[in-house]
Amino acid sequence: MNKLYEDVFALARAGIWGDDISLSGESDWDTLYEKVRRSKLLPLTYKIASKHAQEWNIPDKVLDNWKHQSSAQAFNQMYKFSEIRKIISEGDKRNLKLIMFKGIGVAALYPDPNQRYSSDSDILVYKKEQGQAIELLQDLGYLSTEEGSKEHVPVFEKNGGVMYSKIELHDCLWEDYEGKQAEVLESLKLDAEDSLIRETFMGSEYYSLGITEHFIYQIFHIVKHLFFEGISLRYFTDISLFANKYKDKIDWQRVIESMKLLHYERFLDCIVAICKEHLNMSPDIPVTGSVTEEMKDLLIEDVLGEKDTSGNVDLYETINFLETYFMRASSVKESKFQQRRKQILPFPSELHERYSYAKKCPILLPIAWVHRIFFFVDYAIRGRKKGKNGTEAMKRSQTRLDLMKELDLMDTDKDLKKQKGTK
Repeated sequence: MNKLYEDVFALARAGIWGDDISLSGESDWDTLYEKVRRSKLLPLTYKIASKHAQEWNIPDKVLDNWKHQSSAQAFNQMYKFSEIRKIISEGDKRNLKLIMFKGIGVAALYPDPNQRYSSDSDILVYKKEQGQAIELLQDLGYLSTEEGSKEHVPVFEKNGGVMYSKIELHDCLWEDYEGKQAEVLESLKLDAEDSLIRETFMGSEYYSLGITEHFIYQIFHIVKHLFFEGISLRYFTDISLFANKYKDKIDWQRVIESMKLLHYERFLDCIVAICKEHLNMSPDIPVTGSVTEEMKDLLIEDVLGEKDTSGNVDLYETINFLETYFMRASSVKESKFQQRRKQILPFPSELHERYSYAKKCPILLPIAWVHRIFFFVDYAIRGRKKGKNGTEAMKRSQTRLDLMKELDLMDTDKDLKKQKGTK
């Protein structure tokens, strides 16, 4: 692993555990800052950077940006948490079972919860109470928005002046999947009512997924993001903190069995191995030993390698070049010709729901191809304006396929496909 990546991990490790670290005064701080920013770790790492700014020769401009962005993110996170506590309180008054997952359950493990910046808050509600939950949010000043909303996840926003809160209201955990993989996910029963627990966050008691269930869900969620837009290093800090905190309460046998059912066991081994080596995850966390150095290097490169200027990892690459793989979990063992054919001229069964007319009536397939080309040309133009490069995207997509192959995440038997939301 190169020195730049080592420095990013060192800063993250210092942020979550308070480790004393030493970085070179010759570090490329402009690039290092960008890696930390895109890893969503600015608030977590500012304190250690500020403490050693003079010793490490951090340029004033870089440190000022670090301070400004960290403060802005932390303050907005405080607002989001205050909103979540209001929602929890109001939900209790109305006897609603609002299940908080990811967000506050993980943030509570950080030295300061406000240091874990997140763009939104996730709430799971059983379908029978969804209408009441929507009414609750509206009563608290939230407005529904089409942007980001899906069939099973309506999105609500509230602007508080310079502060902002976004709620994703899930009525199921697997809204992006259908087919055999969805059946496996459902069989895990991670949201079973009798497995819910009560947790406390900043004085507010709330419903959460069970500890083992929450850990399994986090791994699933990370894999999902790896598929569709890439992942940031913050997922690694989340998992390290969660595993260390609850290592004696997590049913590891159930975790391993669940990973095998999902075909995620090699990925779990890989992320755990990386966290043990670089983020002080407990050596007691079990792995099967199926991970190679190449797998770890590929995953780290995917996480910390070059990204678009927005820092939103791989959205452009994913949409243009990997869509058909995510729709059908196509085999990465296909020939280059087969891969390119699916990217350019997919069959009806390989098309996104956007082209449902061709899926229902295959004779319209040529029209769908033209439609698809126009869509991607438009997207490419907008992408180029943001500094994105189509040629690089093609290369990145092949690298992502190689990573999927190494981690055994793409299996034609899994019938994994994205329903809605992918452009």
